[in-house]
Amino acid sequence: MGKQINYYMGYTDFLKVAQAAIDSGCVIYRHSKENGKWQLSCGNTLDIIKENCCDYFFHLEELGDIEIDVINGNQHISYDSLIKVIEAGFSIMHKSSKCIYRNRLYVPTGTYNDSSWVSRSESITKLYSKLVRIVKKIAPYTEIEHFAVNSMYAGEKFKTKEYISSQYLELVQNEDYKLG
Repeated sequence: MGKQINYYMGYTDFLKVAQAAIDSGCVIYRHSKENGKWQLSCGNTLDIIKENCCDYFFHLEELGDIEIDVINGNQHISYDSLIKVIEAGFSIMHKSSKCIYRNRLYVPTGTYNDSSWVSRSESITKLYSKLVRIVKKIAPYTEIEHFAVNSMYAGEKFKTKEYISSQYLELVQNEDYKLG
């Protein structure tokens, strides 16, 4: 369990969220596939955010270092370190399928270490809440009518409430894109 907010927000809007994380003392880890292997790159400026990668972690440095596990040449943030980061990303728009896929901010409740439960820190909870407020300004909670991606419901429209940026809302309302 944890806290999360799902949203439809593009790269440019996500840069505002990332800048707020940096301004709050975070280092950003980009999780991208390079030469067939998952790699973690880190930085404390916006140039770490790339349009071709939507998977990031905001690490609050005041919580101490994080450990990186390497499994079969793939780098991942260790299980014990996940309570020191906020998972974050921006939506991907597939032009060929005309679909926009959502992303999220996520922070776990805690983790088990060798002998006991370790809760996430109050400082990461406060940062998460601050970033959620920014997301809600960029991508307000909006009722929209849209087509489903699921082929079982092909041709049917649904009304849902989503956190969606104005850029993506317009594409969905014009029926140019579906939400995935």
